Amino acid sequence: MKSPADTAAGTVPPHEYVRTACGREVTIGRLVLGDARHPAARVFVDLGSCPGCDGASWAGLTVAEARQLAGALLAQAMAADRACGRHGRALP
Repeated sequence: MKSPADTAAGTVPPHEYVRTACGREVTIGRLVLGDARHPAARVFVDLGSCPGCDGASWAGLTVAEARQLAGALLAQAMAADRACGRHGRALP
């Protein structure tokens, strides 16, 4: 994942990948639909496949939905850390 400085500088690659503990590779990326007069930016999340799983799932999100999802993921991660007594320390 890129740092906030990289993101602000516009150097975020078109796709980023997160490998989960169960072996699933989650792909996060962006695309622009429409044409030059009516572009529609989207962020996609591809959950990939995992050993023993049937199929894969993905979602195409508006920019606002992607921000909402990011906020929800961060809030849940912080709550999970607190529930384990970690209090926001960066642990895998």
